Amino acid sequence: METPESLRRGLAWLRAAPSAAAPAIEAAPQPDLKRAVLIMMAGIALFSVLNGVVKDQAERFPVNQITFFRNAFALPPLLAILLAGGKIHRLRMRQPLRHLTHAATMTLSLMLAYIGFRLLPLAETTAISFIRPLIVTALAAPLLGERVTWISWLAVLLGFCGVLIVVQPGAGEIVAIGALYSLAGAFIGSLNMLQQRALSLTDHTIGIAVWYMALSSIMLLPTLFFSWVTPGVGDLLGLIGMGVASGLCTYLIMRPLAYAGAAALAPVQYTGLLWSIVIGYLWFGDVPGTAVLLGSAVVIAATLLVLRRR
Repeated sequence: METPESLRRGLAWLRAAPSAAAPAIEAAPQPDLKRAVLIMMAGIALFSVLNGVVKDQAERFPVNQITFFRNAFALPPLLAILLAGGKIHRLRMRQPLRHLTHAATMTLSLMLAYIGFRLLPLAETTAISFIRPLIVTALAAPLLGERVTWISWLAVLLGFCGVLIVVQPGAGEIVAIGALYSLAGAFIGSLNMLQQRALSLTDHTIGIAVWYMALSSIMLLPTLFFSWVTPGVGDLLGLIGMGVASGLCTYLIMRPLAYAGAAALAPVQYTGLLWSIVIGYLWFGDVPGTAVLLGSAVVIAATLLVLRRR
């Protein structure tokens, strides 16, 4: 039977119209691995400096206050970049509830990590944070039903052994407590990575970041009344500057994904360990021991094994 003209036009419109459940497709920039690596390295270097700033601030301010300033003042530069590029449509939110849970877990993960910054040297906390992709691999089977190979399980076990080398159980009560906070932050951060993965199927990456920062700031605002520490002029400018810089660094970390795949850029993230060692030594006088370097190498090798396998 011949299809009526009106129905035929309707079907053609449905095929041409963008899906309401998926982001509109935009023309992607040409692949450029060199540019992607350089931008990513710059972003990681600046984020490493910011981690040093946060570690310094964590000695004087509660972590909820630091996280609030980080997120609230990171919003203006990100929104300015979107407006300047005519990309404000990337803020479209298609999964409000998932955005809310994503903001909650990301906020908690950051606060736990910042407590770890206060108690441990930067190199140790950075090395522990590298275990997040391995935890994601371990959780992919029970939570997502994904098939995880025995090589991936071996890499997960190897990564946890590397963390134990870094942490050195029994090295001291403060170290143990700091390691627990850092590990808890990494575990919740891995759950957050799974949430990001689900959100990225329908929402744009920079939109996810903006909504996280906005929702996190709203969540943290009431807590400031119970733990607020009034900063001096210098500290206030430092907190605001840290937030603005965090927004710019977030963009620098995301931008390379337009020029190269995440797997190709993953090894570049480990330059953060080198920066944490340098900043920790110059700023806080921390000298990483052999165990920290050896354990970090084991964690990095385990993660690269998983990435190469995938």
